[in-house]
Amino acid sequence: MKKTEEVIGLPIISICDGEEVGKVKGVIVNAAKGAVDYVVVENGIQILNAKVISAKDVIGIGEYALTIENEAVINDISKIPAAIDHLQKNIPVKGTRVMTKKGSLIGEIGDIYVDEDNSCSIFALEFISIKDQKNIRLIPRESVITFGKNLIVVQENVESALTDDISKLESGIENEGSDTIQINNTIIDENIESGSMSELMENKHRDFLNGKRVSKTIYDNEGKVLIEEDTLIDEDVFDLAKAYDKVIDLVMNNK
Repeated sequence: MKKTEEVIGLPIISICDGEEVGKVKGVIVNAAKGAVDYVVVENGIQILNAKVISAKDVIGIGEYALTIENEAVINDISKIPAAIDHLQKNIPVKGTRVMTKKGSLIGEIGDIYVDEDNSCSIFALEFISIKDQKNIRLIPRESVITFGKNLIVVQENVESALTDDISKLESGIENEGSDTIQINNTIIDENIESGSMSELMENKHRDFLNGKRVSKTIYDNEGKVLIEEDTLIDEDVFDLAKAYDKVIDLVMNNK
């Protein structure tokens, strides 16, 4: 298992030539599969003109290098519509907030572990809890329902599945699936109701949002401006959002 931060920057070695043919600049995540589909090759040019390697063409990822059969498996991203599509969806995973199926915001993702022996599928996610940001734990892949642009939705009992040891997690985990809907490129479980939060959940949202700023103007149900972009979120702003059933909009649009 490798964290993406351990992969980025590695030399890319062609085993046929025994030569370095580039370095790993980044990875492109396929949110639907929960896997890294492409490795981006560092070449000093803009990302949409970059070269990529399909994960299926990666032979191995070691401590010192990522290996491929030969340089022929490196392709222009412009020739691979699927890679461009994933890139434009911009699913970063790292730094994404974590919400339970019933709508409780519990933390964010630090990094992801990929299984290089299983098509670079996402194996586990580093979890930074709102309650204890110093204690980083791991969310097993099976506990993840949806990878969204702004939120990762996890099973309600996810905290009981957390572990400190990557070796305790088994490979070959498949997504259990969920009924979801997509709103503004962010996938949210359809059971989340912004106007029916428990008191505990509400307090967690208040603590998380307090002092942040609104990253996108929020409108009421009649299309009128409710909270303007860059507004400082305090108790009054939160109460206003709550009164108009727009707390979930604050959760999705803050910085």
